Amino acid sequence: MTKLDTPQNAGALSQHDLAGVLDWWREAGVDCSFADDAEGWLEIPEEAAEPAPPPPKVDVPRRVTPLQRALDGAEKPAIGGARDNWPSDLAAFESFWLTEPSLAEGALSMRVPPRGTSGASLMVLIPQPEEEDRESLLSGRLGALVGSFLRAAGLDESAVYFASALPRTLPLPDWAELAQRGLADVTRHHVGLAKPQRVLAFGRGLMPLLSQGDTPAPMLSLPGGEVPLMIAPRLDRLARMPGHRKHFWTQWLEWTA
Repeated sequence: MTKLDTPQNAGALSQHDLAGVLDWWREAGVDCSFADDAEGWLEIPEEAAEPAPPPPKVDVPRRVTPLQRALDGAEKPAIGGARDNWPSDLAAFESFWLTEPSLAEGALSMRVPPRGTSGASLMVLIPQPEEEDRESLLSGRLGALVGSFLRAAGLDESAVYFASALPRTLPLPDWAELAQRGLADVTRHHVGLAKPQRVLAFGRGLMPLLSQGDTPAPMLSLPGGEVPLMIAPRLDRLARMPGHRKHFWTQWLEWTA
């Protein structure tokens, strides 16, 4: 038998001896090489990290600044058309009011003309005709409220000029945009032709057409001078809120004292 445990015989194994050793281990069921060093067989190779998905897009409402509103308005035709073609007297203005296309963009109802004569002691200005108005301005329920107010104020309707800032009803009008596009100039031109002694405007939405800034001006500046101006709450609000009517009446007495 070959001695495998002696150093001097370690290198003297013959081919026959090596074959016998291998056959012995095969019969023992060992046919692979083993080592004690860790091979990392259980390690899972790292996959390349996928890029993170982009955050969901959130639509943020655009904040419309006064400058942007002015620029947007500049892209649309000016309300009233060329100023050189505007009427120079009240009778011609009524025809202009009923026919000028730019005065009624997006409106579906019929146009309602102003009524009254030039030089009235009071001009009553509302934003637009009421739903009940057909051929005559303020001929419906809110017109009856105005009539009651005028009687209480000692004013006959024949001494009052009734007008609206728009010739027919427009759903949700943007008064600031309309003012930028020229409705403010048309409104002032209308007042200048009517020549009232005072202007009573119902609806604070009319402020961009009549005042500078957010504070109602006590006077309406016109090319021919100034006219006392009072801006009151909307007529529908006065109709349903007695407290508002009381406050309005107090303001009226102070304004006309």
